[in-house]
Amino acid sequence: MDFKLNDFHRNTPDQELLDDLKSVATKLGRNNITSREYDEIGKYTSSTISTRFGKWNIALQLAGLELTLIQNISDKELLENIETIWIKLGKQPTSRDMKQPLSKYSIDTYVRRFNSWRKALQAFIEYINTDTPIQELEENISEPINEIVFKHKTKRNPSERLKVQVLIRDGNKCRLCGITLIGDNIHFDHILPWSKGGETTLENLQILCAPHNMAKGDL
Repeated sequence: MDFKLNDFHRNTPDQELLDDLKSVATKLGRNNITSREYDEIGKYTSSTISTRFGKWNIALQLAGLELTLIQNISDKELLENIETIWIKLGKQPTSRDMKQPLSKYSIDTYVRRFNSWRKALQAFIEYINTDTPIQELEENISEPINEIVFKHKTKRNPSERLKVQVLIRDGNKCRLCGITLIGDNIHFDHILPWSKGGETTLENLQILCAPHNMAKGDL
């Protein structure tokens, strides 16, 4: 058996180390990488990179990769991120959607916190279907219509949380024609019009396609 020292990488340029980080992440098909994963297939060692840049996460940032461990993120922040993505996509996000620039946090972050993406979605459904927080209610908003004053307990425009609840319930389909809706074609409609005292609640909201919402407005 031959005994010899490993190559000494003190003089390796910073950019070469960062490029190898990105190369390994590309091989893994992700935008992040742990130090253990890098040690398995990287050209250098994670300790070499950590020593050069001070910390592993600093090297990841310089390489344009996501952090592999994000601390002090609450469950609420992670679930609100799913809520934002669901609204943008107009449908349930998949694990493949959980990457920048669409998602603030990677799929690995959710798996570490909730043990699986499915369990993260289950936690989100439980979170999103809780009662609307009291701070979202607006007290004594009144609007005169034909000399009748309706005192509303809710704001006219639905919150992002309420929009997701309606989308889930209606299955992203227009309640009148049944077509699947995404993006700007999703219209949130008051079944009992706001002008006639209808509240902005899950029971009084529905999603319509743009043509049917405009047609209802004309009526």
